[in-house]
Amino acid sequence: MTRAEALQVLGLQEGASRDEVAAAYRELAQMLHPDKYGENKRLRARAEQQMRRINEAHDVLCKGAGARRSGSAAGARSSWARGGGGRGARGAGASAGSSRASSPAQIRFEAEARAHAAETARLAVVAQLRTMRERRRSVGAMAGVAAAVMLLCSRMRGTVGALVVSVASMLVVWGIVDVVSLSGQITTLQKRSAELLRQRDAAAKIAEEAARL
Repeated sequence: MTRAEALQVLGLQEGASRDEVAAAYRELAQMLHPDKYGENKRLRARAEQQMRRINEAHDVLCKGAGARRSGSAAGARSSWARGGGGRGARGAGASAGSSRASSPAQIRFEAEARAHAAETARLAVVAQLRTMRERRRSVGAMAGVAAAVMLLCSRMRGTVGALVVSVASMLVVWGIVDVVSLSGQITTLQKRSAELLRQRDAAAKIAEEAARL
């Protein structure tokens, strides 16, 4: 992963400070943690891939800056590596927030970091939504074609006709099952996207209030 790719993964611009990298990593590790998706294996697998990219991006940026991982970021990563259910990441974020958020400027920094991370996470979820909707359309179209072929060939006699009907029927069943599964995942991602949007707006409001202090 290049530095530019790492910055993109964490939603940062060139020249981001060490504190900005640590804050972005900490917030994204919480928001995109696999445990957010419960027992949904497909979404958890996607989230685990995303977490690996977030970890790699953090390592690239910290190595490039010649800096060691901050305590809050290290807590978030080690918690995920141990399968701690995100508790370490949330605890690290809370302790970091309580220790640093003692002035309006620090409160604003933390709130802006959370708002930015929420938007970065939301965009990642929206990208997944787009991919799944496209796949659902493709699978639905395939199942429709298979159903049409099955109906057309159902009157055919002989081994070939029976074989075509058998294959087409299996494709129809598989397509229906996959469409139902994808629909459930899409619903979960839609709810997660809405939740991240609320988190972004709430954090942005806190940052605005802190800026006026």
